[in-house]
Amino acid sequence: MVTFQALQPLIDTVQGCLVLARPGDGRISFANQLACILLACPHDELLDRSIFDFLQDPAIAAGIAAELADDNMIYNRSMQLRTATGRHFEAQLSVRKVSLNDHPMLVFSFSDRTEAKVMSQLLDFERQLVERSLNIVKTLKEEGGQSEDEDKLTGVVGMHRLMTIAHAETSRARRYGGPLSGLVLELVNVPEMVPEQDDGSAYSHLIRLASSLCLQSSRDSDLVARRSANAFIILLPSTPMSGANEMGRRLIKSLRQLTFLYQGVEHQAAACVGVSALRPMETSPAPMLERLEQAQLKAREGGANYIIKLP
Repeated sequence: MVTFQALQPLIDTVQGCLVLARPGDGRISFANQLACILLACPHDELLDRSIFDFLQDPAIAAGIAAELADDNMIYNRSMQLRTATGRHFEAQLSVRKVSLNDHPMLVFSFSDRTEAKVMSQLLDFERQLVERSLNIVKTLKEEGGQSEDEDKLTGVVGMHRLMTIAHAETSRARRYGGPLSGLVLELVNVPEMVPEQDDGSAYSHLIRLASSLCLQSSRDSDLVARRSANAFIILLPSTPMSGANEMGRRLIKSLRQLTFLYQGVEHQAAACVGVSALRPMETSPAPMLERLEQAQLKAREGGANYIIKLP
């Protein structure tokens, strides 16, 4: 015999709101945590109430009972529900009659459509910012001369790929509430190639060293891209700006330990860093990338070892 207590862990794993209620009065026997959250009612209090209390129109309860008398299931019905605090929201509701230990039960599953509408509005706003983002990509490509998806010299991704991932990570950060930050590392003592004196091997060696260091210092979830001829951008999901700042500090410290030969003379590598993060109300990565560019310009003015943060 299956007990309700044994079902509770299973109910809590369902991805959506799930409520088990008695057919007659709709008294709730079991509910998962998501249902408690969406209905704004603590679990213990929810079990003492009828699921029909959360319908906007009491006549809907009679309609549900009538429909279930003819069929065992109502699927994906649009209607308005209300929370325990009186807030109304649009929902997609499904109901099914089941038998549990020879006792009839109603299984209600529902989801909030209001969130989907808000997300649609945010996406419309994001589309308005896409053109600005594309302009940034175009400028960065011209500066770096990199391919769309991969930089030929270093093997890291290009800005086209980074922008695609940045939009996806921004949507994820907004949906789940996690932080998103980034940094730009720019080499400040890059050797200038003189055609009659060298073939650019010193420059290529330094750029590869810097890209390798960025990759070694990043996590699997981070993304390193070639931003321009002498700079790399690192996208840091689930990382606040303090974490990006600490990573920039470590990169500068590690770079100082690298040397390269240029025209027979050993030089020490050096860099500066710009740091920024996604703000709570931003729905596109474009503003954060613009701040990164501004921070990097200020860090470049400061010179080697400078870190500039623009929240």
